[in-house]
Formats: sequence, C-alpha cells, structure tokens
Amino acid sequence: MVAFQAMKLNTQTGIGTNQNILFEKVSLNLGNGYHPQHGIFIVPRSGIYVISAATLHDPQQGIYFNGAIEHQGNAIAYLFGDANEWEQSSQTVLIQANAGDEIWVRNTGPANENIHGGAFSTFSGYLLWEN
Repeated sequence: MVAFQAMKLNTQTGIGTNQNILFEKVSLNLGNGYHPQHGIFIVPRSGIYVISAATLHDPQQGIYFNGAIEHQGNAIAYLFGDANEWEQSSQTVLIQANAGDEIWVRNTGPANENIHGGAFSTFSGYLLWEN
C-alpha cells in the first residue's frame, strides 16, 4: 500500500518563484514516499496515483498566488489565490508515475508568497492502481 497525507501547521512566508510548498505535519506515510523536509513525494511503486493539494493564500497587498502540482518538473494542475484576499484553492489529479518519479506542490510566481498553516493547506496522495 502507498498513501500519504501531510499538512501545513506553520505559515510559510517569503516563498520564492519555483520554490516548493512544505507540508511539514505528516499524518500518514505508507510506503515512506513523502519527504516533508523538501515537500516532495518520491513514488515508491509505478502506477496510477490520485494526488490532491489545497492551499490557503494569506491576503497580501498586490501579491496573488500561482501554484502548481508538479510531476517531474511539469505542471499537472494549477492553484490560484487572488491578491488582498483569503483564498483557498484545491486540485485533485490522476498521474501515471514510475518508481523514483517526484511529485510536489510549488509556487510558480510571483515571489514573496505566503501560504497559511493551521492545517488549512494540505498535500496527499495514494496509489490507485499498480503497473
């Protein structure tokens, strides 16, 4: 079995363009694929994965949030938060991945982003079907 679930407890501030969002509180990590120190899920078994991410963007004067669920450096789905607003965004995707592939959530720009903690932002996934 492969499944992980992680959340942000602390607000991550000053996030640069193309910097990973770190989901530091791991509540489930079957297969030991999720690495909270880097915010990366390293696929332990080839197959089809269900991956979900939710982010709560802190209101920042003139700074909007653009993020993405990434697979091997390619954006699979985008997340957005408007400037000056509390905005939560979420995506759920299916990804065909090989063992050793990397999946993560990152800020695609602009720089100096803040993503709220308090378990309002989450990253999770599970192996739906092994190849």
